[in-house]
Amino acid sequence: MKHRVLLARSFVVGCVLALAGCIEASQEPVAYDAVAVSRDGGQGESNGWLISLWRADVALGPFYFCAASSGSSTLCASSIAEVASVRVVNALAPKASPIGRVHGFSGNIQSVSYDFGISWFDTQTSATPAPSLPGGHSMRLEGEARKGTMLVTFTANVDVVPQYPGQNAISTASALATVESSATRLEVILDPAGWLRQVDFDAIAAKVGTTGDVLFAIEPGMEEHGAVLVGLKNLAPPELRWVAAP
Repeated sequence: MKHRVLLARSFVVGCVLALAGCIEASQEPVAYDAVAVSRDGGQGESNGWLISLWRADVALGPFYFCAASSGSSTLCASSIAEVASVRVVNALAPKASPIGRVHGFSGNIQSVSYDFGISWFDTQTSATPAPSLPGGHSMRLEGEARKGTMLVTFTANVDVVPQYPGQNAISTASALATVESSATRLEVILDPAGWLRQVDFDAIAAKVGTTGDVLFAIEPGMEEHGAVLVGLKNLAPPELRWVAAP
């Protein structure tokens, strides 16, 4: 994506429409924690299969927050706040896992764009993983799926890659908040088992058997990898919520 400009003045001008006039609003610098929170502890269901994860290492960031309803870099060249770093978190942890610090300004947030550790800045020739990524992938999942007496064990190396230079992997998503001060915390709610809802475990069981002795490895380029991306982006995307700092 483009290296966006973080709004750096105490008064910013917001135009709803080019012909509708502008409103000048006072903004103050803010800085607060962003954390990842597990929604279900790695438990879920997919077409009668009960999913249990024992590993879910997920790379998060950077994040760019926009006062406009679209966080796309083409429509939001200046972010009102951002998390510039990339952090690998344990999406199964019972306690909140630090992602980094949000730096920006007070005011309304309506959208966000972000990456899962693989970014494609307009100064790069291709999408590039951050050095901290698990094996160079956006996430590493390990677990099992059970259906009656049937058992499938699996791993998944998942890459969430921007499609175009200058764009984020998640080009825009709704993120509604009014941040008034630094006494705030951003929580990113993760549902890793939900990302597997679209995976066809019946088909996997037909390939490797149902005793769990043969590990099925999901890798980029496989049909199952595409199913995980559908779950992540459409069925159980991360939920962002702003709360009072504890």
